[in-house]
Amino acid sequence: MSALAIIVGVILVVSVLADVINTLVTTTTSRWKWWLTQVLYRRSWSLTSAVGSRISNEQHRERFFSMFAPLSVLAMLVTWVVQQIFGFGLIWWGIGGVNGVDGLLDAIYFSGVVYFTVGFGEVVPVETVPRFGALIEAFSGVLTTALVIGYLPALYSAYSEREQKLLTLDDGSEGQMTPTNLVLSRSPDGDPRELDDFFKEWEAWIAQVLETHTTFPMLALFRSQHDGQSWITALGLVTDAALHVELTEGGQGRSAYWALRRSVRLLHHLTEGVDLTEYRERIIQQGVEGGDDQLRVLYEVLEGHGFPLLAFDEAVPHARELRLTYAAELEYLIDRLHAPRGFWGHQIGHVHTHSSLRPVGDGPVQARTRSRHTRGQND
Repeated sequence: MSALAIIVGVILVVSVLADVINTLVTTTTSRWKWWLTQVLYRRSWSLTSAVGSRISNEQHRERFFSMFAPLSVLAMLVTWVVQQIFGFGLIWWGIGGVNGVDGLLDAIYFSGVVYFTVGFGEVVPVETVPRFGALIEAFSGVLTTALVIGYLPALYSAYSEREQKLLTLDDGSEGQMTPTNLVLSRSPDGDPRELDDFFKEWEAWIAQVLETHTTFPMLALFRSQHDGQSWITALGLVTDAALHVELTEGGQGRSAYWALRRSVRLLHHLTEGVDLTEYRERIIQQGVEGGDDQLRVLYEVLEGHGFPLLAFDEAVPHARELRLTYAAELEYLIDRLHAPRGFWGHQIGHVHTHSSLRPVGDGPVQARTRSRHTRGQND
C-alpha cells in the first residue's frame, strides 16, 4: 500500500507540474488532449455550452457565458493546487518519517502546510527523505504561485489589446455591419488602394490573435464587454471584406489578400483536428443554391460605387475557391463559442451619411447571422 501511494502521488505531482510548465512557461505549447488543463476546459465548456444554450434571453445568455473564462482561470489554479497537495500527501503517507502523521488526512494536512509555507510546527518531518521532500514541495508551491501571478497580467493584456482593435471596426452605421458596407465606407472613391492601410492594420491584429491565442488558448473563450461584438465575428467580417477586394481589378495581391491569408491560417490553427465535414457540405450547398445571385447583387453594389471589377465569369470561381478555405472553420467557431451572430456598430446617435454609402443586402454569412441574432433578441 505504501509503495502504491508513493507511485500514485509522484504521478499526480509530476503530471500537474508538467501541465503548469506546458501552460505557463513553454512558448511552443503542446496541444495533447489529455493535459489536465485541456480536459478541464473541454469538459467544463461543454457543460457550460449545454446550460447556456437553454437560456432564451440573449443578454442573460451572454452574461452567463461571459463568466466562464475568468472563473475557469481560477478553477485551473485551484485544480493545480489541490492535485499537488493531494499528490504530495500520498507521498508523505507512503514514506512516513513525519511526527504527527498517523493517516492519510494527517499527511494531506502536512502537505498543505508545507505547500503554502505556513509552518505551524505541530507536524514535523524527522527523517532525511521527508525533510528534503518538504523543501521540494514548498518550492513547488512558491513556483506555481509565482508563475500564475506573472501569467494573469500577460493574459489580460493580450485580451485588452484584442478588444481595443474591435472598437475601431466601424462602417458608420448603428446596425449590423456587413462586409460590403465596411468596404464602401473605407473606400469612398471606389479605389481599392484606399483600403490598403485598413487591411494592413487588421493583418497585424490577426497575426497578434494567432500568436496570443496559441500561447493562451483560453483567450478564445473570453467574450467582449460590448454588446453584439465578438472577436470571431469581427474576424469573419474583415475576412469577407478582404474577399470583396479580391473581386476588384488591381485588388489582387494587395494588403487585403495578405490579411485574408493570415485569417485562413488562424482559423485553420484554431480548428486543427476538428471534423468540419458537416460545415463544408453546408457551405457548398449554400453556394449551389444562391451563390451566383448573391454575387451578382454584390457586383451591382460595388460597380455602382465605382469599383473596377473583374469579369463576372472570372471572379465567381475565384471567390468560391477563396471562401471555401475559411468559411467552414469560421462557422464552426461561431457555433462552438456561441458568439453573437453578426457584428453590431457603435451606438453614438450619429450615422455616416456619405452619398455613396447606402444600405446593401446581406452577404452569404450575414444573411444567416441577422436572422439568428434577431431571433435571440425576440426570445
